[in-house]
This record gives sequence, structure tokens and C-alpha cells, in this order.
Amino acid sequence: MAKPRPREQTYEFTDKPSYREWLIETVRAALPDGLELAASNYARSTASSYWLIKGYDDHDQVFWMTLRIATHRLWLQNAHQIEVLWEEPGTFGDLFNAVSNSLHPVAVQNAKFTLSSLDIAVLNLLIALEHHKLIWFIRMVPDIAKAHKDKLFDLKSDFLDCQLLLGDRNNANNLLLPVDVPAFQHQLATYFGENLLFSQFTKHSLLKLLPTNQWIQPMLDEQGNDGEWEDEVRTAYGQDFVELCQRELKHQARIYKKTT
Repeated sequence: MAKPRPREQTYEFTDKPSYREWLIETVRAALPDGLELAASNYARSTASSYWLIKGYDDHDQVFWMTLRIATHRLWLQNAHQIEVLWEEPGTFGDLFNAVSNSLHPVAVQNAKFTLSSLDIAVLNLLIALEHHKLIWFIRMVPDIAKAHKDKLFDLKSDFLDCQLLLGDRNNANNLLLPVDVPAFQHQLATYFGENLLFSQFTKHSLLKLLPTNQWIQPMLDEQGNDGEWEDEVRTAYGQDFVELCQRELKHQARIYKKTT
């Protein structure tokens, strides 16, 4: 029987500005030449932090990669990111060495990704939906949902076996619409593994998938985004899927108009 994953320990000092400043400077200093920090976010009261890193290839085309620093392994299997274990948070010399050693050329080559025109369109769709209080949910099997990250969850199998739903960000009882578009669900799994989506557990074995806007927006700005999504999404996932999204966006807009 596999051993349960250890729970992430909390630390009072991780909310202090001085800790964040040292953390940022340590990670920045540990990056190889040619890579730069683009954005970051932090788990509340724990030592987990997540970093968006930007680089350019030999043809001056931008690429991205994500770095996770934490005291224990990620609960997601087959995530597309570099993971650094920091056994004693606050020991910045150890962290510098761990990040430097992890970001070797082979690891960077395997972890980096680019955004295609379809990626840009889908990310625009995610943002448009969230601006109208709409997000994607997956319904997990109950034992994984109840474990709250204490059981491993495989993005290449478990995620794709879950039911995908479009719902109300603030109240799933208002809207929870099943959507059966496997190719789109596969794309969401990819974004989740790249930290472009973050998760929140909710009732009835549901997992919210929320856009990491503080990462997505600078990525889109960097790539000359025009804000459009319909044509690319229609080609990839079909007219029915586009109409469903448009219908729910319009419905939410009407609700907002009535309440203002």
C-alpha cells in the first residue's frame, strides 16, 4: 500500500515582506542566463510558491516555463513544470543551490512551452468566461476529492475521466452545465499542469479550475494578443461548443444588467 502524502506544513514567517523579498531575489539570482522572472504567486502561510519564467529561443521567439517550490511533492502527476523541494524554508542558500541545480539545460528544454494561436484563443475564452463569473469545474471521484491533495491525481488519466462542467464561480447551485468536449478537457489538463489554472475544492466532489490571471495576462500581452477567441476555438472544438459558450456569456451579461 502506498504511503499517504505528507501534509504541507505551515510557517508564520512566510507572510512577512522580508521573506518574500529574499525569496524573489534568491530565485532570480539562481536563474540561468537567458531566463527571467515574469510573475509569481504564493500559497497562504505555507512555503509553496509558483514562478512563471520567460525566455527566448535562438530565433528570438518567446517561451515559458513554470517552477514550483515547496516542502513536498506536487499532488498532480504528469504536470508540466519544474519542481524544487525546499526541506527547510528560510535557508536561502540551500534554495539557491536547489533552483540552480534543477534548471539545467535538459530540464529547461523539457519544461518550456510556447503558446500557439489556439492556446491564446482558449486563454482568452477562459478570461472572458471568468469576467462573467463563469469557470470550469471537474467532478472528481469522491475518494480523491475528499483527500484534498493527499492522493495523487494523474492529469493524463484521472483528469480526463472526470466530468467537465461549466458553472457559476460563486455558486455552483446556480449553474452547473455538463460539457462533453474531450479535446478541450485535455487542453484544460495541460494548463492545469502548467499552473495557468489553479484549483479550489468545493462540495459534491467538485474542483474549481480558475485562470491564473496574474500569469495569463502578461503572457498574452507579450504575445500581441488581440482578445479574440471564437474562430480558433470553433475550428478546434466545433460550432456547438462556441455557441454554448456564447449563450452562457450572454445569459450572464443579462443577469448582471438586471442587478445593476
